[in-house]
Amino acid sequence: MATYDLTSSDTAFVNADSIAAYPSGFHSEPMRVVSAYFDLAALIENGYTLATGDIFNLLEIPASTLVVVAGAEVVSAFDGTATVDIDFAGGDDIVDGADVTSTGACAAGTNGTATTVIASATKSYTDLITTTDTIDVLLTSANATEGVLRVWAAILDLSDRRAQRANEVTRDQLA
Repeated sequence: MATYDLTSSDTAFVNADSIAAYPSGFHSEPMRVVSAYFDLAALIENGYTLATGDIFNLLEIPASTLVVVAGAEVVSAFDGTATVDIDFAGGDDIVDGADVTSTGACAAGTNGTATTVIASATKSYTDLITTTDTIDVLLTSANATEGVLRVWAAILDLSDRRAQRANEVTRDQLA
């Protein structure tokens, strides 16, 4: 079992490091949806050897963030056989044992409900992230060479916005 950081440019084919911070315009949008793609064919093309139990750090979540709801959708079906768990630290709270060999939304994990809104739905997956972390994809079984999975999260910035105000600069003090 190995762990691959798909948020780091040290990993083959990842163009740039992601940063665990909100974009500069986030003050006007404290809640936003973030997503990332797990593309198995691209990984294999860049030298990845498929192994059950491998963990892929996929979606970086900044500190002081409430993950309101999260989920995954199979954009392009995986060939062969493949199942995944999705959560922080390779767990299965967001998605638990999803068969990714057909397109569509993945079923809920052990700590939530499906992302479909229904009258009898119970609490959706939520988690307060106090330190920067990643949402991971864990291959629980795999015999595939292609497929694309999109992992998404609706997140709410809970950071102290007062600490992020611009400070007065030296030239203002000289006036």
